[in-house]
Amino acid sequence: MSRLATCVDLLRRAGSDVGHPDLAERLVRALEDGVATLDALPRDDAFWIGWANTDATLFKLHDHASLRLAADPGDRPARWALIALALAHGGNDGGLPLLAPLVAADPAAAADAVAIAEWVWEEIGLNNAADLRAVLSAADRSELEEAARRDPAARELRIALSVLDGADLPEALARA
Repeated sequence: MSRLATCVDLLRRAGSDVGHPDLAERLVRALEDGVATLDALPRDDAFWIGWANTDATLFKLHDHASLRLAADPGDRPARWALIALALAHGGNDGGLPLLAPLVAADPAAAADAVAIAEWVWEEIGLNNAADLRAVLSAADRSELEEAARRDPAARELRIALSVLDGADLPEALARA
């Protein structure tokens, strides 16, 4: 099984285990699209200079996506590829800080931030409420509250508000 296939399998399994299979599928697409983009990069592109070969690997995807995001902070596919890699490889923050600009632009993205924090909690056992709070602080609080009011089933938005109010992640998850 290729490393990409293994990574995809890990994301799908973990996403299902933590109750976020839809997020897992979006992450799988981000990873697969990122590898396809890297593989389509002309082999005479400056990116390939210094590599032992021009195989599109997950390690190279991390470097490529990081360079793309540094060049264009609005590059959502690169951002999501990095988040997918962080979650698939058991990164302690799960790529959570990468969501801050998305949360600032659209408070509904707070649901993804909460889902990622929950994923890290369930899979690694790391209570990253402080990191989550930092990401959520980028949102307009009143817009976040309004989004939670509009959708009473918005579990992640209720958790987001609880964490913003100082709750630890396990406490906020238990209350939801």
